[in-house]
Amino acid sequence: MCGLLGMVAAPGKPVAIDPTTLNRMRDSMIARGPDDAGTYIRRNIAFAHRRLAIRDRTGGIQPWVTDDEQSVLVYNGEIYNDQTLRAQLESAGHRFVSRCDTEVLARAYQEWGIDTLSKLNGDFAFGIYDFANEQLLLARDRCGVKPLFFSQIDGELIFASSVAAIVAHPRFSKEPNPVALSHYLTTFRLTLGRETLYKGIWQLLPGEYLLFNGEKVRIESYWDYPLQEDGAKRYLDAVDELEELLDLAVSDRLVSDVPVGMFLSGGVDSSTLACLLHRRVGKSMRSECGGSIDPETEDFAFARKCAEFVGFEHGEVALAAHEYLDDWQYLIGEQGLPLSTPTDVVIYRIAQEMKKCVGVALGGEGADELLCGYATQHWSAQDYVRANRLRNNDANSVYAPTSAGFLESLQRQYGRIEFQSETDHYLALNSLIPLAAKPALLQPPFWEGAMQDQAMIEHYHRQLQQWGDLPTRRKYMLMLHRVNLESLLYRLDAATMQASLEARVPFTDVRLLEQGFKTPQRYKIDVAHGKKIPHLASAELDQQNFLESKRILRTLAGRLMPAELAQRRKASFPTAVQSWLAGPWSSWAGEKLRQSPFAHEVFQPAALEEISAQPQAVGMWLWPMLNLSMWGDKHLM
Repeated sequence: MCGLLGMVAAPGKPVAIDPTTLNRMRDSMIARGPDDAGTYIRRNIAFAHRRLAIRDRTGGIQPWVTDDEQSVLVYNGEIYNDQTLRAQLESAGHRFVSRCDTEVLARAYQEWGIDTLSKLNGDFAFGIYDFANEQLLLARDRCGVKPLFFSQIDGELIFASSVAAIVAHPRFSKEPNPVALSHYLTTFRLTLGRETLYKGIWQLLPGEYLLFNGEKVRIESYWDYPLQEDGAKRYLDAVDELEELLDLAVSDRLVSDVPVGMFLSGGVDSSTLACLLHRRVGKSMRSECGGSIDPETEDFAFARKCAEFVGFEHGEVALAAHEYLDDWQYLIGEQGLPLSTPTDVVIYRIAQEMKKCVGVALGGEGADELLCGYATQHWSAQDYVRANRLRNNDANSVYAPTSAGFLESLQRQYGRIEFQSETDHYLALNSLIPLAAKPALLQPPFWEGAMQDQAMIEHYHRQLQQWGDLPTRRKYMLMLHRVNLESLLYRLDAATMQASLEARVPFTDVRLLEQGFKTPQRYKIDVAHGKKIPHLASAELDQQNFLESKRILRTLAGRLMPAELAQRRKASFPTAVQSWLAGPWSSWAGEKLRQSPFAHEVFQPAALEEISAQPQAVGMWLWPMLNLSMWGDKHLM
């Protein structure tokens, strides 16, 4: 884990940055890399790096310059198959001077160029400048475990691990992006495709690379999801395959020259990792569970049971309201962005505690998206299909005779019973502040700048349409992996890096991705065994335990741990933010909105006054509104 930064001008034109400014921009990411720092300025490029030393702690200094001085690399992440690649490169005549994967990546580019990307199994974001071809290559891993942002300033391309480093450039003009801002209010997600909340800063998407020759930017994908299921695969074979590949992924992520621990929530994802990890190392390790509520709640209890079962040295972190509030405001100040979810602060606090004992921590992110852990969201495609058949008066619909109960359930879940398209339904499912509420909420210039959310709607339409005639259920699974996971991984990276802790996520391993998306979806989620499904929409089916999610993972977990842990229902990460906003923070929240200059630029006066007077009445609307207000006041005003 590190922080990278680079600027590239056209060949023959000196890069317009002085060393002092470059170092200041680099050091805005000091938490990402407190162990070392470096810069490299040559002709039309300026590269800088902050290092968190995990492997080969005395080698791997960056920026890394190849021995022929034809390439320079800045890199953040881990390449887990570096030993295999090293052997191949040595066979091709390369001679290594370090044990670090940074050198493997640099030499791999020398040998294979862009084709290197398809050979990598790892979590990475990097920039490499090729002086011979006068070209910059940026690349990001397949799931987006590591962030990579870029901008263009006066014809120069600038890239970094953090928007804070780009915003620190003296010639960057800080303006909000209304399209992304409105999308954040709808979904609590910080990005919309490549768009960020800053106008003129974009992210490279997972599985993409960027080429820049000093004049033109070209972006391409080097990886995409397997689209077709392997219908011949047997259920128990799928479980065996999951065990084998997940065990390999855990093993690869134990390679470190600093101690390794794990985030243990008590859910089946992290508990499975804990069992596999313990089976691999055969000794006690450090684990942590955290929340912003009482440690006697369910998550803490299940985490304790799992830690006791595998023999981990286990710790717990519980935040009081005033501690949470302080960290919330601190993180917005340091990261240059609002927080995505209330969980961000809790992860940061757990990471701080973990850092006292370990340098690397494994987490269970990615399991829900790969293995259908969100029962309501993954099953909701059936809501759309059934509603669509009824809307079209399909005489052959098996649902028609019992439609009344289903339509009532649909109304309770969505507030409506008709959907014009997959996009319409997907946004209804995933909108936390309804689109219909926006005109009365946002100031007219912002609402017009957001194109009345048409840009957002078109973005999701393109995403769903790219998969053509695939079943809606499969499209939704792909969307959750692409959109939801990216947001969770950014949250994990930002929170852990602020504590200078490296997080590794075995469920994003490329071997698991390739096989996991070929596994039949019914092996991941289906009607619970022995139950006859009633005519209800997805949320009520989930609430009443008619659905079984992560089936193959739970079967695997049953081989490794007691049934109580293996069959535990999915639970949200424990925070008390909503109750605090409705209770002890109510006056503070109202006053914060009233006094916020940025809030008055974004939100309509009547809406702002109504919400400020009764903040407890709007529930989680307050979360994105307060985040945007604090972010805008700190970074834009």
